Amino acid sequence: MFDAASVDPELEDAFDWMAIERDLRQDIEDRTWANTRPSGLAALEIDTDTEHEAGLSDAQLIDAIVGFERFAAWAEARQARLLAEFARRRPGDDPCLVAADTSCTMGGFAPDEVGLALKLARLTAKGRLGRSVQLEQVLPETLQLWEEGRLDERRVTAICEATLHLPADKARAVQLRVLDRAPDQTVGQLKAALRRAVIAIDPEGAAERHKVARRGRRVAVSEEQDGMASLWMLMTASDAQAGYQWLTRLALGCGKDDPRGMDARRADIAAALLSGRLTFTAPTDSGAEPGEGGSAPRPVNPGKPLVQVQMPFSTLIGADDQPCELVGHGSIPADLAREIAADAVWKRLIYDPLSGTVLDYGRTTYRPPAGLADHVRARDGYCRGPICRRRALDSHLDHVTPYPEGPTNEQNLHACCGHDHRVKHAPGWEVRALPDGRIQWITPTGHRYHSEPHDHRPDEGDDLPPDKAPRRRGLPKDLLARLERIARDRRSAARWNDGPEPPDGPAPPADDEEPPPF
Repeated sequence: MFDAASVDPELEDAFDWMAIERDLRQDIEDRTWANTRPSGLAALEIDTDTEHEAGLSDAQLIDAIVGFERFAAWAEARQARLLAEFARRRPGDDPCLVAADTSCTMGGFAPDEVGLALKLARLTAKGRLGRSVQLEQVLPETLQLWEEGRLDERRVTAICEATLHLPADKARAVQLRVLDRAPDQTVGQLKAALRRAVIAIDPEGAAERHKVARRGRRVAVSEEQDGMASLWMLMTASDAQAGYQWLTRLALGCGKDDPRGMDARRADIAAALLSGRLTFTAPTDSGAEPGEGGSAPRPVNPGKPLVQVQMPFSTLIGADDQPCELVGHGSIPADLAREIAADAVWKRLIYDPLSGTVLDYGRTTYRPPAGLADHVRARDGYCRGPICRRRALDSHLDHVTPYPEGPTNEQNLHACCGHDHRVKHAPGWEVRALPDGRIQWITPTGHRYHSEPHDHRPDEGDDLPPDKAPRRRGLPKDLLARLERIARDRRSAARWNDGPEPPDGPAPPADDEEPPPF
């Protein structure tokens, strides 16, 4: 019989460590390094298990890569807690309080101590300290997820930077809106969600910050290597998106025989336009250079919209200031969206109020693609690759189940950029459409990732601070005139048809009132 009294103390300690490890693993089916909560003991184990990389399968390599990413996040979060504690112990320049263990703000020379120890510039060390204090005092839930290895340093920094200018209560409200989905998002996707959350929580502040930022519009030239330079412009997001899309159309107009890539075409056309040459020719055998004569290339699809903005009708008419979506960029303030709407074509979208997915997409006579293509692009908003942010407007429409095995219908079509389209058909990859609207991507190692359907629901505003309740704002004159014209037309149509007149005030545009999309 086993005699517990005869167990060697060191062996007994080993049994204790094994019990701890079992606790770490409990309630986890199919445990891998990718889903193991980081700890000092687990770090020792993954280091031992991955010592011989050549003996690991492809799936084990991916899991170990994810595991080390989580351990790195855990170590950074632990360091952040120590940095916050160090800042708390540096109240100021009073020498008798330098090492005092009392609650205080960060002292003026604390960044110097940290910078010297970590070989960081003073401002970088100050940023590290400030972020650590912000996480501990204002965003402890974000810090907790970081310590669990579910967020990395880049996503934590994105949350801190997005909420830095907000009061503590609004910063926490923004955090509450984005934190559940943050572990499954890329940095770009999280930043888009943060912009939307900030506008929803602080609409008036967002509008004021946009006005201040807009006053900083400028153009700058920077030197580059090998005789090159870059021309940099800061402008509104809508102008930047429209300018880029127009350059892209002109570049496509150069034709398939043009040997240059799209980036080079866009750069040459922009140089010709901005330098005053205003004409452009593709390189020829005679050695002609761009801009030395000839006619400008015809843009492809010249009537298509340059930018696509999604906004609730209540925001359009000034009843509230919900965040609006500039597709391809992200959320923008309501004032900017209404400014764009004053000189835009409008399109009606009907979405499911429970899921936020599009149910219906109206049609007009403005040279549209097929109604189904309109519907799918409006529904998806962006490429359905799990980590892609390319606009659906610029993407392919792909059959999830290849035609003719799969039908050409809403359930079997999704927006897919050129790169993700090629990935889908690469050996070992599989893409499935799930009943709940998600798209499942299966990699050659068997790992599964999901693309969530685009949520078109406006923010309800239930969790907004009391002083930020929705209220009607002044509308741009052009937009107000358009809304009034629509209302007059609807009243005239009602009188002509002997029907009840619609109530006073602006009304949603009819399906055939103006061309898409807005």
